[in-house]
Amino acid sequence: MKKNIGILFSISRKMGVFQYGLSIAESLINHCSDFNYTILYYAEESPKEFLKVKNLEGIKFISLDPSYNSFLGKIKFSFNCLFGRPLFITNKKNEKILKDAKIDLLIIPFQLLLGFENKIPYMVSIPDVMYKFYPQFPEYSFKDRVISNVVFGNAIKYSALAIVDSNCGAEHLQKFFKTPKEKIMSIPYLPAGYVFAFKDMAKETANELLKKYNLPKNFVFYPAQFWAHKNHLNLIKAIKIAEDKYNQKIPLVLVGNDKANSKNYNKIMNLAKDLNLQDRIFHLGYVKDEEIVALYKKTMVLVFASVGGPTNIPIVESMFLGTPVICPNLFAMPEQVGDAGVLFDPFNPEDMAEKIVKVWTDESLRKQMVDKGYEKIKDFNFESYAKMWIMAVKKALGKINKT
Repeated sequence: MKKNIGILFSISRKMGVFQYGLSIAESLINHCSDFNYTILYYAEESPKEFLKVKNLEGIKFISLDPSYNSFLGKIKFSFNCLFGRPLFITNKKNEKILKDAKIDLLIIPFQLLLGFENKIPYMVSIPDVMYKFYPQFPEYSFKDRVISNVVFGNAIKYSALAIVDSNCGAEHLQKFFKTPKEKIMSIPYLPAGYVFAFKDMAKETANELLKKYNLPKNFVFYPAQFWAHKNHLNLIKAIKIAEDKYNQKIPLVLVGNDKANSKNYNKIMNLAKDLNLQDRIFHLGYVKDEEIVALYKKTMVLVFASVGGPTNIPIVESMFLGTPVICPNLFAMPEQVGDAGVLFDPFNPEDMAEKIVKVWTDESLRKQMVDKGYEKIKDFNFESYAKMWIMAVKKALGKINKT
């Protein structure tokens, strides 16, 4: 009898973890018929319309009660974090839903308590533990660090398997949570499905899609939300240094939701104004999937400025789409980009400016970077990604069967 694999989706499809869930689901459903699949989601809209799979027949879609995000839900959440599994207060609605769904293994692409609150076998992805490294950033406040520590610790403790993005991520779990090496598996990030869908977009199509934004012919591009650790402030300073020191007036295109982190967003835009760069900073807000690909296609170089890691999806997306990329020399990013990218010190705007100008002004170098990027990711696709997830699921099921 086939095992029933559940895949959990987050509340908002605008979150990166939603795209991550799509990649996992599409890879498994399209490349492994050994299991039955159940998609569970908190979102108001079902992931069904976004899934690009060969056949939806037989796949169950089940909506969960999102009340964990209510005031009472947060109290239950805090209680469960503090007192552990024997004393858990469960969400009775979700407990019944999960019991009726008869899930043998739940894949949780983000660190929620759903799996161990309801005592069902699960595997969990731990994207990063950056709060351990950057307590100075407001998004990693003392309260958030305490909560993250407890949630991550419990999520890993009760899981059958913890998934990370790199060997660096595995080392972090071993160091900070004493996680046994055999309980961790590294699966690198795959570009979002829309990157594959629009990979062969023509330059003319990209131009047409972006016409409404009235962008300059040449620009650098940075796709990121406006958290402090995304390092927009140093990037803005680097753009100014490029002008003052190297006589290069470089336009910068940004995308991302300015409402979620309005305080830091305002700080970024005020700095641009103070440095007289407001006419060269273009913030497009939340853009459509095909427009993101068009921006990758049109930009001279992707400048990934974030100090977070261990790895990041836009870096691998750049290599897939033939975009030169420069990124920080931190965590696993040097390993992720290899010799296909140029590295900089993200805490040093002078170094950032030097590397941006170096790539911006050297067409031959950009072509070399693109060619090396294609070479680096040539064997990484949905098939190879699916093989890793199939291996992970079977490993987790094997551990469950032994307990």
